[in-house]
Amino acid sequence: MSEAVPLVVKIGGGLLRAHGLDGLRRACSEVAEMARSRPVLVVPGGGPFADTVRAVDAAVGLADDVAHELALAAMDQLGVLVHRLLPAAEPLDALLAPRGLALLLSLPAFRNRPEVPESWAVSSDSLAVLAAAAIGAREAVLLKPVPGVFAHWPSNGPPLSDLTSCELARLQACGGARAVDAYLPEAVRRTGVAVLVRDPEGVGTRITPG
Repeated sequence: MSEAVPLVVKIGGGLLRAHGLDGLRRACSEVAEMARSRPVLVVPGGGPFADTVRAVDAAVGLADDVAHELALAAMDQLGVLVHRLLPAAEPLDALLAPRGLALLLSLPAFRNRPEVPESWAVSSDSLAVLAAAAIGAREAVLLKPVPGVFAHWPSNGPPLSDLTSCELARLQACGGARAVDAYLPEAVRRTGVAVLVRDPEGVGTRITPG
């Protein structure tokens, strides 16, 4: 299995916010199934832990580098919960291709990397894409509490099935496509990594460079 191309999967903190631990359990169950056929690197989101950092930043005005470091630590807080649900995952503190199922420790992996903007425009969405590029993965799956990317929200219809990074950027400029962070179009364009945005067990929206 170690010779297979690895896959990066973000387990979004929004699953915890929206569905509690059951949301994380469903995502972890799916990830464990994925890891049966190929190496998988899990990138935890920040969810309510990152929300706390955002609130502190809004209240006191943290320096960008401090907010960035605290947000990475928030991802590792969610990672503690994820690891309890995926105990077989090997913790990795660097951006290395996993041998099997692995869980990224975000603070040591992403701290002091000049190619990673220290901005709230960059969340675990884009970090998952950057991690995929670093380890030689061609795709990153973003598991979220939404079935995909919508042109506008709220929406009564299905999510968009396919988008290019340029189309995503245009939607975001018009106030749409809020399911992913603002830097994602640039991350996809820069790395060439394709992204699938979906909820656990769903079909979702595929985002490709272009």
